[in-house]
Amino acid sequence: MANDPNQIAHIEKYLSENLSPARFKHVLSVRDVAVGLAKQHGIDAAQAEMAALLHDSAKEKSNEELLALAKNHRLEVDEYEEQTPGLLHGKVAPFIATEEFGVTDEMVFKALRCHSTGAVEMSALDQLLFVADFCEPNRPYTAAQEVYELAKLDLEAAVLEVMQFKLRKTILKKQQLHPDSLHAYNNLLKNRSRNRLS
Repeated sequence: MANDPNQIAHIEKYLSENLSPARFKHVLSVRDVAVGLAKQHGIDAAQAEMAALLHDSAKEKSNEELLALAKNHRLEVDEYEEQTPGLLHGKVAPFIATEEFGVTDEMVFKALRCHSTGAVEMSALDQLLFVADFCEPNRPYTAAQEVYELAKLDLEAAVLEVMQFKLRKTILKKQQLHPDSLHAYNNLLKNRSRNRLS
C-alpha cells in the first residue's frame, strides 16, 4: 500500500526547513535507493520510503536538543550516547515521526533506531535502511557504489560490508566502538556462517 501523498509532502516540507540543503538531498537520495532495493527484495516499499525520509529528521539538532528530547521521552541514554549525543538522532526520530506527522509504524521506528549502529536482530527493513543510508550516490567514498551493487544481489552481505567499513572508520578515528555495532557485527557473522553450514 502506498503512503499518503499529503503526508509525504508534509514530511518533505518539514525536512527542507529543518535540514541543510546537502542533508535534505541525501535524505531524498536514500529514499530513492531504499525504494528501489525494497522492490528488488520484496520488502514493503511504502515502509522503506517512510523510514528513509525520517531517518535523519533529527540529524541536525544540537547535542543539547537531542539529549533534551531523549530525557523528555524517558529514553535511556547510555554512556556512549552521553559522550556523542549525535548517536541519538535515530532513536529520537520516532518521536518526531509521531508528533509531527502522525506516523505509528513500529517497524519503521525500529529501522530508524538502528540505522546508525545496527542491532543484533535486524529485520529486512532495518537492513535496507542501514545499507541505503550508506550507499546512496551522493556519498563521497568509493565503497558506496560497491555496496550498492552488492545490495542488489545480497542485502545481508551488503550490511556486513557497511558494518566493517563503519567499524574500521571508528577505530581509525580512535573513537569508542558502540557495543550495539559490535554485537550486530558478531551476530551477523555468526548467522551467515551458520546458514552456510546448514
